[in-house]
Amino acid sequence: MRTNRKDDIRELLGRIRKLQNENHQIELTNSNDVKKILNENRLILKEENGSDIQNVTPDEQKEEENNFKNTVSKLVKFTPIKVYRQNVEWSGELIREKIKWVFSLNENNGCYISIESEDMLQLTTEVIETLKKLKGYYDVWSDSWGSRLTGLPSEEGGETGGATTGGETEAGGGFGA
Repeated sequence: MRTNRKDDIRELLGRIRKLQNENHQIELTNSNDVKKILNENRLILKEENGSDIQNVTPDEQKEEENNFKNTVSKLVKFTPIKVYRQNVEWSGELIREKIKWVFSLNENNGCYISIESEDMLQLTTEVIETLKKLKGYYDVWSDSWGSRLTGLPSEEGGETGGATTGGETEAGGGFGA
């Protein structure tokens, strides 16, 4: 029977502690081995503390991207949706407008935009409409993902775990394992 990595690392750390308690000098000659052990321990600590990031499934990501493109703008670059224990974050860039946006459930109104520091944003009717669509999409997105995170039905009246856009409910699963 194969043990899991957590048990292997704990066993190794137990041996190291035992050697230290017996006043044995411990030498690690390969720094890559040390880095590997430290990184594995950080990963385990993240998992145990519940602060690890969980990305959604590719299908869920694609569905959310398509909903965004149909609602806000077709010309957009996305980052992966990141699901934390008590937060969800998603960001991207509106290519034509050169606007970077970030959605976060960690705030009351977690919809942010930024532009390159040397660029200016001309407030044309089209840009203003796009910003209104972005804010409207955030409102629906935050309700949907907040419901998925807590397991409660969304305020839009959608089913638990479903993604809602524009008042329509679409079947969606959990956020991937």
